[in-house]
Amino acid sequence: MKPEMEFRKPTPIERSLLVRLLEADFPGKEELRLLLRDALVRTIDEDGGLEIKTVAEGSAPVIKKIPVEAEAKADDGIVVHALLHVHDGRPTELELYREDGAHVARIPPASAFELIVLPPAPDDGWAGQVGSG
Repeated sequence: MKPEMEFRKPTPIERSLLVRLLEADFPGKEELRLLLRDALVRTIDEDGGLEIKTVAEGSAPVIKKIPVEAEAKADDGIVVHALLHVHDGRPTELELYREDGAHVARIPPASAFELIVLPPAPDDGWAGQVGSG
């Protein structure tokens, strides 16, 4: 996939992946759903990653820059990752990459993606959590 200069409506595959990511439970997901409803996108890399341009007003009270991610196996068995990036409460990017570093030739179906929501880091860092559980 080649990077694009102009923003456009998401393809059905891109839209379904964004919708799938919002099926996870995390702070700000409903606000992100509203922001992404009429968003425009453009391909920014050869993996099919997207820059997201929102037109709706508002922001999402997310806790992390990447509030949700997902992974699915490609046709050849290599895991493909999808990460939703948020900056200042607004979705800005859908990052896609393969674990082996090769280019994503085809995005797996949205239903194949397993959702991942990591908790925010503790105030004293993860090192402070060792032995406390």
